Amino acid sequence: MSMLRTAPVKDTAQPLAVDMVALDNVVKHFRLARKKLVGSPESVRSVDGISLRVRAGEVLGLVGESGSGKSTLARVILRLLPPDSGTVSIDGQDVSRGGRALLKSLRAKAQLVFQDPHAAMDPCMTIGVGLAAVLRTHGIGTRADRWARVVAALAEVGLDASYLDRYPGGCSGGQLQRVVIARALLTNPKLLICDEPTSALDASVQAKVLNLLARLRKDHRLTMVVISHDLRVVQYVSDRVAVMYLGQIVETADREDLFQGSLHPYTIALLSAALATDEKHPEQLVAAGEPPSPINPPAGCRFNSRCPLATEQCRTEMPALLEVAPGHEVRCHRWTESRALLIQTQEPTM
Repeated sequence: MSMLRTAPVKDTAQPLAVDMVALDNVVKHFRLARKKLVGSPESVRSVDGISLRVRAGEVLGLVGESGSGKSTLARVILRLLPPDSGTVSIDGQDVSRGGRALLKSLRAKAQLVFQDPHAAMDPCMTIGVGLAAVLRTHGIGTRADRWARVVAALAEVGLDASYLDRYPGGCSGGQLQRVVIARALLTNPKLLICDEPTSALDASVQAKVLNLLARLRKDHRLTMVVISHDLRVVQYVSDRVAVMYLGQIVETADREDLFQGSLHPYTIALLSAALATDEKHPEQLVAAGEPPSPINPPAGCRFNSRCPLATEQCRTEMPALLEVAPGHEVRCHRWTESRALLIQTQEPTM
């Protein structure tokens, strides 16, 4: 999987007009235990006013540096963390607030594939017992039916019935990631959120897991959100991409538009860094320094302290997330200049 090559063609039979996920001005802050000497306690602004849509049947890639808020956003979508404000809707139903019955229905409809498969499984349960427990919790099938469903789910991810009696510690990372994916499919979900699904795997195993997810997406007509800091993964599996920085969405676009014509300096810097090892693609734009603390993000554009194009307006005025082309949104005062810089640096050199 190299950058800027065509990824698998999207499943055009999927209905893409309906929103499976709809976020409206969602906020999630974490108040710190320590207090400032003056004023209110400090908070980590993990998710800070995000509005986003994921159409039914598509794969949305969510990218950004560590600490940008990607995993927190995933947990807010699934109500593993309640939002402080804003609304989250899944398949047309507001899931931002509600009791146990709503949460149980949501858990069946939307599933999470965790980053670390070993941490996601109970080490004291065999794989068969652990997976059957999911069906029992949701009241699906009889005991015999559940066991048959578990066997079928394992077969679907390429594992035979011998894994039923294994403990998680007896599996490799790739095998266990397949088990975790099988577990997520047991309730026939409509939405699958994959949080760094290949980051803990060897390179040789990553492609197999990504191909598996692509096949399952088509077979089950799944809507998927794939979170990754690896742009190669996002380019390979996604139909559309959203870029996060310090708790905000800074750019969204269809995959090809983003990889061939990114507009936000931060997105350009991410792509530049990913291509830096390729002599044919020298770095186009470099993000200076480290990301600021999400406890005290900069005024104005949050990327201004690292952006070589920043002006006084960038340092004082927060840019809105604007649709600058059909399906292409960007949060930047100088997006026209950043695009011109990208075009200039892509010109052949003598």
